[in-house]
Amino acid sequence: MLMFPTLLLMATPNPPIPISDEQMRDIGCVATIALAVGERPDLAQPGKRWSGIVGQRVMDMSGQPREVVALAMTEAAKAQSALQEPAEVRNDRIARCQAIMYGELAAADAASTPLPKPVPSK
Repeated sequence: MLMFPTLLLMATPNPPIPISDEQMRDIGCVATIALAVGERPDLAQPGKRWSGIVGQRVMDMSGQPREVVALAMTEAAKAQSALQEPAEVRNDRIARCQAIMYGELAAADAASTPLPKPVPSK
């Protein structure tokens, strides 16, 4: 008798969990980079790639659907664009987020780079 409810629980997908503070920090950085692209077009390509990495990671870790994560990114960008802050503060945030972005992109590149072929022994 107990076997059926146990199997039912095992078959039920895990419910989504709230997006964590660390994930929200990353989402905020994606928004920062997206907003900076207007002034810094060199950030467009890496920013697009990184937003995909962050979005996928948040979906995987939280179980939230793509639409929820995309909405969180959009809302973060709206909130940041409404800020009345000095350029120095904004530039500091861009620099911090840029460092995080390039660090994660480098790690992703290193993880996907094939290992060199072994050298035959003599």
